[in-house]
Amino acid sequence: ILAALEETGLAATTRVIYASDHGDNLGTRGLWGKSTMYEESAGIPLIMAGPDVPAGNVCSTPVTLVDGFQPFIQATGARAHPDDAGLPGTSLIEIARGLAPQRTIFSEYHAAGAVSASYMIRHGPYKYVHYVGLPPMLFNLEADSHERKDLASESAYTGIISECERRLRTIVDPEAVDRLAKADQRAHIEKHGGEAA
Repeated sequence: ILAALEETGLAATTRVIYASDHGDNLGTRGLWGKSTMYEESAGIPLIMAGPDVPAGNVCSTPVTLVDGFQPFIQATGARAHPDDAGLPGTSLIEIARGLAPQRTIFSEYHAAGAVSASYMIRHGPYKYVHYVGLPPMLFNLEADSHERKDLASESAYTGIISECERRLRTIVDPEAVDRLAKADQRAHIEKHGGEAA
């Protein structure tokens, strides 16, 4: 793709954003696939180049795919619809320039057949993982980037866990969304002939 942009003379005027929707565990911790909130699965590659993107800059600010909405709209020359004004996200371009606001990053996962929905927030150095009906997990990614030490059971982190759960609940009602996801999964299974099919 990059070679085609060079050959057609579009490289200097085209913004390229490389990302994916998830990573894969690839054997880390003995796990395979994408169905965890560990960084191998939740932390995805994101590389940008082109007009307005700071060249050679490495940014460690956590982002989500919703942060791509504004740059995609801007790149096409379109304007966002007024109904989109309240959508979450901050422009990836602004974040790359160091203009990111302090915020909580959110991710969720609902797999067919999963025991529980999982929700993850990143707030400051902490990653909090909430499971409906199961104990949470807490990691300090600055001190433990490989997520080897779950801090959730340590009494010194009770306040941080409470604050993270409070922030999570300002974004989503975990129990209600888990019920909706499971009901939707059941409806799709029945629509296609039930579990036996």
